[in-house]
Amino acid sequence: MSKKFLSREQIRQQVQQRLQPSPTKLTGLAEVDIPMPKRHSLDAHARNWDMEEFGGTGYGGYVRKVVDEARKEFFLSDAAERDEMLGDSFAHS
Repeated sequence: MSKKFLSREQIRQQVQQRLQPSPTKLTGLAEVDIPMPKRHSLDAHARNWDMEEFGGTGYGGYVRKVVDEARKEFFLSDAAERDEMLGDSFAHS
């Protein structure tokens, strides 16, 4: 499976969206503080980022599972980060 290249903020938003409350998900997830992903060198599973220290209580295991699924799908990209900042500068000029 090929991975989608995203910026730090885009990855964070993807994880937050997956944790949005719905009838089939746990209540209280909206209060979980999702940190920015941190880059690391490629691991054995071709992942180059992770998230640590989730705010909120009682949902660490569930949030970890959601983050691990996102790590399989998304690759943290400096180019995506630059493109996002460049787009923002055009949008505000």
